[in-house]
Amino acid sequence: MRLSHSLGLSAFSLCAGLAVASGGFTNDIAKLISMLGVGALPASFVTYFVADTKSQRLLNDAESKNQKAGETLHKIIRDFDTCKSRLANASSQLESLKDELKEARNTINSLGHNKLENTGLIAQLQAKLNQAFTQSQQDKQRIEYLESECEQWEFNFKSQVETEANQRFQLAKSQELEKIYLEHDSITSEAMRLFRRLQSWGEKVAHGHASKAEIIKSLASSYNENLDEVGEAIASERQNYLLQIELLNERVGQLQQQLQGDLIEPVYGEFGFDVNGKIANEIARTLFSDLRLALGVKGFQIKPDGVVDVGYGYSLSVHPKAVVEAISKHSETLAKKLGLFKITSVRKLEVTDCVVVSYRMSPAIKPDEIKLMVGTADEFINYVVSHPIRYRLIADPGVGKTPTTAVMISEIVKAGCTRGNTGKGEKVPHTLVTVSYPGAVASLKDSNYPLEHFLKYGDTTAAIKSFDDCLDDGNFRVQNPTFAANFFQIWAWDELDNTLNSCSEPYKAGENLKKIFKQFGHNNIGWIVSGQSVMTKQIPGFTNDDRSLFTEIIIGIPKIRHYLNTYGKGKNSESNLAKLTRNLDAIEEYIDYKNELVTDDARLLRVALVVDSRSPKLYFLPNLDKVSFNYQEIEETKRLARLAKFPGTIGNGLVSRSPNYYTASADTMVSLPPISTIGGSYQSGIIPHCPHCGNANLKLQNDKRYRCLNCKKRTVSNKIVWK
Repeated sequence: MRLSHSLGLSAFSLCAGLAVASGGFTNDIAKLISMLGVGALPASFVTYFVADTKSQRLLNDAESKNQKAGETLHKIIRDFDTCKSRLANASSQLESLKDELKEARNTINSLGHNKLENTGLIAQLQAKLNQAFTQSQQDKQRIEYLESECEQWEFNFKSQVETEANQRFQLAKSQELEKIYLEHDSITSEAMRLFRRLQSWGEKVAHGHASKAEIIKSLASSYNENLDEVGEAIASERQNYLLQIELLNERVGQLQQQLQGDLIEPVYGEFGFDVNGKIANEIARTLFSDLRLALGVKGFQIKPDGVVDVGYGYSLSVHPKAVVEAISKHSETLAKKLGLFKITSVRKLEVTDCVVVSYRMSPAIKPDEIKLMVGTADEFINYVVSHPIRYRLIADPGVGKTPTTAVMISEIVKAGCTRGNTGKGEKVPHTLVTVSYPGAVASLKDSNYPLEHFLKYGDTTAAIKSFDDCLDDGNFRVQNPTFAANFFQIWAWDELDNTLNSCSEPYKAGENLKKIFKQFGHNNIGWIVSGQSVMTKQIPGFTNDDRSLFTEIIIGIPKIRHYLNTYGKGKNSESNLAKLTRNLDAIEEYIDYKNELVTDDARLLRVALVVDSRSPKLYFLPNLDKVSFNYQEIEETKRLARLAKFPGTIGNGLVSRSPNYYTASADTMVSLPPISTIGGSYQSGIIPHCPHCGNANLKLQNDKRYRCLNCKKRTVSNKIVWK
């Protein structure tokens, strides 16, 4: 009983566990188990029931999968039918496309035949168009020539009219003057007749007056003689009394001042033949004569650095600060009068009533020491010719930007430029130089412009055009590397900042120029620009970061100080900057002392700071006398460059003139200087160009000036650009 009950409980537990584990029994089976009771089910039935349940579950799974497979098969059949219909449509479209392709081929063949026929027709029309263009150019040149002839006739007619009018005016003027002279003679003769009658009557009256005057003068002279003697005696006695009173007052004043500790006149020291002692006495004597400042010479001391200190006593009634200020204001004049280099300081000693005047006979820095601080002019030239040509000169007006540029270009042309505008490249065979200076035409200062031979852009309009010409030159070099490899081009822009400011769009022009510097730097193009502003951002279109486009050369001590205050910390440490500033003070004294001895302005000593990429360098600048150009070699280089740019102009050893170079008649143009050609003969290859617009169509006027037929401006001969 207990065993059966145990088996029943075990079977029920197993069924419950299977039900929980499988989770797949139906509600009917659960009800059946509960109705039959756990104890009534044998173990074999339970086992069979469990196995049958698993089989049923597997059958259900198989039917589900079979149903899904059927659905998938129906979907595939439907897709297959769809693809068959699409394939049929594609086949029909392919057939239609074949027909269209056949028609297109027929159309292309017909168009090819039409093209061949139209090509011949176009060639005939092009020939007629070229002939018409040539005829129009000839007509245009003829019209310009006739216009110039008309202007010449107008000028000649105006001149003849003025000459005829002047002749008639002179004739009328002479006739009128002759009539006036006749009237004047008649009036003069009548006046002289009346004058003679008046003169005879006056002589009679004067005789009577003279006799009466003699009597009065004799009486007055005797009275005045007695009166003058009495007055002189009284005045002499009065003057003696006044002089004695003045001397007594002066003596009393001196005694009073001496009692109060004041100096009446300088008190000089006894130093024998010592030069410094004589200078000390002379300083006191000069101050007394110029400022009426009485000082007493106490003594002097020579310091190891060469400074001489001289001690002076002063009147106790005068405040020492006033004495120091008076001597300090007069120090420069005092130094010039006595031939001293510099009065370095004037101060009052704290421990006693004594004013110390310190002076130098020569600069503190010695010639051997200056060599350690500043490089020589030859070292400056070696730096310029051995580094990339991308210099920017910064200086105040009149300090020497233009002479320095001229020396640099002279030495660069002699030494030659390097390939790719690099420091270590091979030498380029030829060097071309083009200069832009907007003040060349109108300037009264630069009548002898040192770079006039290279000057192509002589006024503001032409200088603005130089930027476009530089861009064209760079593009030409990119397309013709052989030309660039044989001809190095240096562009020199004097007054670059003023030129850019004169543009209609200065910042756009500056940006374009900056692109030129960045794009063509290695196409054998170099540049030397100059201006006045230390700040690169003052140049339109540039920023301070664009300073890397140049090697900056700052000329003059004041400008160098300004540069160091602005950019010095970026290149130097605090200690090096302080040392460089101190050196500038000593260098400035040395330069001022040396320039006092110079009589030729071209030999004045000038210093410049070269902002090298590694560290700034100070150099003395070469003078203008060092400039020398081989003009024959320069002209030969220009000629070779023209031949290299336009090889079609060479024929049989002679250079043929390009038709657009010369359009005016030969009798109205100036004769051109000959240039040697490759074959050994000579041909006029250089022609005058207008400095304003660059056009070569010029006409020589009767007043020896050139008139540009393009911009209508007249220019004197020494301002004409030859190229």
